[in-house]
Amino acid sequence: MDYDENENGKRMIYCTYNDTEIASSWTNVRCPYCGHEQQELDMDGCGETYTIECDECEKEYEMYFDAS
Repeated sequence: MDYDENENGKRMIYCTYNDTEIASSWTNVRCPYCGHEQQELDMDGCGETYTIECDECEKEYEMYFDAS
């Protein structure tokens, strides 16, 4: 399992700076519902949680970004 289930029902994935393309500040993410990969712009604030909508299945999930 590559995600956690939150109390609010949304799935949470975890990303690090290794998942980020530094030159353009895009973060590669994979939807924990359908597995679709997409890139998100400016979602690289250490310790921040972001809500993302999947471009494929349109479900929302959360991503916690960590610098490790």
